[in-house]
Amino acid sequence: MATPKSSTSPWILLALASGAFAALNGLFAKLTTDTNTTSFAQSLAHLFGLDSSPFLELLVRGACLGLNVLCNIIMWALFTRALTAGPSTVKVSITNTSANFLATALFGMIIFREAVGGLWWVGAAMMGAGCILVGMREGA
Repeated sequence: MATPKSSTSPWILLALASGAFAALNGLFAKLTTDTNTTSFAQSLAHLFGLDSSPFLELLVRGACLGLNVLCNIIMWALFTRALTAGPSTVKVSITNTSANFLATALFGMIIFREAVGGLWWVGAAMMGAGCILVGMREGA
């Protein structure tokens, strides 16, 4: 019996994942230098009954830097695979950028408690509409 094919093209999933890893890359880059990382290191120390030390904070920041580099590598690997599998570089780039943009906004709101107002969402919708128009212009 033949297995049914997915209606979603593989390049779309690769481009979306690439955009998500690009956003994670930015997240970990910010956590490498952000004051929230200090609070997180102190919480870890408290959780494990350790004294809060600059070494632990440095270790957490180093882990964030390592995750930053890892996410960047994964993002580029997924992006190049999406470019290879996709119908056009424009469609892959638009999908990647849109996913990155939205994931970055969500991470900012959830992790850093950044305010994203209505005007930002209007601008994001306009950018999305522009991306769709450019993608439609490219053809199927």
